[in-house]
Amino acid sequence: MERHSFLSLLATSLIAASPPPISQSGQLLRSTADPNIVLQIADGFVPLPPVTLSLESTDVDRRIFIDASATHTIRRLIVLQFERVRHGGSFRFVYPAKPPFSFGGTTYRVGTYVYDDARDSAAAPNRESGVTRAALLRQGYVLPRLLRTARLARVANSAGTSEIIMFYEENADADYPAGPLTGADEDGDLVLRGVEARALLERMSAVISVSPASGSPHPG
Repeated sequence: MERHSFLSLLATSLIAASPPPISQSGQLLRSTADPNIVLQIADGFVPLPPVTLSLESTDVDRRIFIDASATHTIRRLIVLQFERVRHGGSFRFVYPAKPPFSFGGTTYRVGTYVYDDARDSAAAPNRESGVTRAALLRQGYVLPRLLRTARLARVANSAGTSEIIMFYEENADADYPAGPLTGADEDGDLVLRGVEARALLERMSAVISVSPASGSPHPG
């Protein structure tokens, strides 16, 4: 559940992973370093067990919150992703916060789009989307094929060794016909703009809030 064009290829690292400084209690999530941030998720979303995976040079910790129907069909999904370069690795997160979006007093790179999560997960089952989708299916949830997504990302420290990404996603299956998305970009995603994009970001801001207890994170 990510917009893959934001990252370049990762360099290989054989250094063992170190656990990220993240704690979670119900709807409240706290990261004490890189980034120093406290996030509160709105009532109505159910927290699920974290999804963790290791990529070529980084370790990924995904904190997941869902809003599902009585039949376990996912209506809305929040994923808070913390990605860190393993100790000794040479890879660095390097990208500008453009186009910019201010959230909790910090500027993020923003993307708004509809994408085919089922297709992307099948194509890369060991990446973030594929691993997350498989975990949710194992827990008995029914996942949409298409997700209307708002994505915020920023480099979380000056060294470029940490990144935070926030995803707010909505079931979009009923809004589009079967088959490839008409008007999709080279990644197969349908970019949302204007009123539709602003409304999606407003819905995201209504369910994810930054606590005043957060520090002053690196602006990215």
